[in-house]
Amino acid sequence: MKFFVLVALFAFAAADSYKAAEYKAPMYDSPKYEAPKYVAPKYEAPKYEAPKYETPKYETPKYEAPKYVAPKYEAPKYVAPKYETPKYETPKYETPKYEEVTYAAQPYSFGYDVQDKESYTDFEHNEKSDYNVVTGSYRVVLPDSRVQIVTYKADANGYTADVKYEGEAKYPEYVESQYKSAASYAAPAYKAPEYKKPAYTAPAYTAPAYTAPAYQAPAAYPKY
Repeated sequence: MKFFVLVALFAFAAADSYKAAEYKAPMYDSPKYEAPKYVAPKYEAPKYEAPKYETPKYETPKYEAPKYVAPKYEAPKYVAPKYETPKYETPKYETPKYEEVTYAAQPYSFGYDVQDKESYTDFEHNEKSDYNVVTGSYRVVLPDSRVQIVTYKADANGYTADVKYEGEAKYPEYVESQYKSAASYAAPAYKAPEYKKPAYTAPAYTAPAYTAPAYQAPAAYPKY
């Protein structure tokens, strides 16, 4: 507290004794310029020492000729191939065995009739069977105009047939042919066809009428 009081009193006393300071222009002394002294550097030329050059020592290489060893060549040995004659065996052929096939008897019946006048064929056949017995008959017209009729039977006792004929045999009388060969052969007469030359009429040619175009003189050219 005392410190602040003293400061206040000192400030008050200083205010009463303060006088405005006089301003004086400052004195300016221009600096003295001295040109720098140039001292040329001392240059010492470098000392050059020539390098010492030693000629390289060159040793001639020693060359040894290669030793050539001729290869040993052995001629190949040729062995003739052995040829063996092939053995041929005749193939064995076995005859095939065929078993006979037997069929049980079956009842049947059939019949047919053939008539052809151009070939003079007239035939008829009928047959039937009942397991054990076969019976039938056929009829045919013979060339002599008779009719042959055969009735047959086949059983365990064998084959029996009954043959009979109907009508009488007729043989036509021989008649000499009426055909007589020509005594002479006349070659056909060939007449060459007559060739008529075609009539050619030349076409009439009419020259075209040409009319020269009328020429007209051009009108007088305009004056410019």
